[in-house]
Amino acid sequence: MTHSLISLQVRDETLSGAVHLPEQTVSDKLPAIVFVHGFIGSKVGEHRLFVKASRYFAEKGYACFRFDFSGCGESSGDYRNLTLSNQIEELLEIIQYIKNQPMIDSEKMTIVGHSLGGAISAIAASRTSVDQLVLWSAVAEPYQDIVQITGTSAVKAAQRNGYHDYHGFELSHTFFEDLKIHDPLKAISSVNNQVLIVHAEQDEDVSVSHAKSYADHTTTLMTPPIYIKHASHTFASSTWENQLFEETFTWLAKTKILSNP
Repeated sequence: MTHSLISLQVRDETLSGAVHLPEQTVSDKLPAIVFVHGFIGSKVGEHRLFVKASRYFAEKGYACFRFDFSGCGESSGDYRNLTLSNQIEELLEIIQYIKNQPMIDSEKMTIVGHSLGGAISAIAASRTSVDQLVLWSAVAEPYQDIVQITGTSAVKAAQRNGYHDYHGFELSHTFFEDLKIHDPLKAISSVNNQVLIVHAEQDEDVSVSHAKSYADHTTTLMTPPIYIKHASHTFASSTWENQLFEETFTWLAKTKILSNP
């Protein structure tokens, strides 16, 4: 497996990314996975979740991409300028960039979104062609779910002052207002490709009921939502991580994204 860093210009920002590739021959065309982080997250992930996921799936034969949205991680920009609308556009640019890479099979593309990244992924998947969409403890009601995390006091402070400092991240009034216009449940109803829904059973940040909500709105669902028993929102134990990765890989193999699963 090889690991390299990349950067991608999107509008006026430079997005920082990382690529994990399996051992391959020059002629191989690889299926791809892009991992999408969530609220105040980064391409590394809590307890290095996305690093470990990328290594796991690269060893299974996938080209794995992870990146920081603008204002996050090592990408340029300020968090105070972040909106969900901008993040959706950035993900769409990332998807097109990956599809254009010569070693990638553009017809075998999977998006894996965690938390708010799940909502972003669902909306992006409704606007472009991808083969598989995987939701890990995905936000289903962006405004309500994020306000549940930040508290209504953050919304009032941002409205009053323009910004609110949330653990060192400046959340703008525009950020909160923009959350209101996005409906990932409506978006996923127009996704024509296969969808996998996985949720942490003891999720403390995003209601476990959202897994069923996504399932109810998905027209192509072949597998009922999978619940990782006792798991927290970020799947913060090796046991939960391993089960998350294994359940996801088993599903991908069943849907034949790999030419030889």
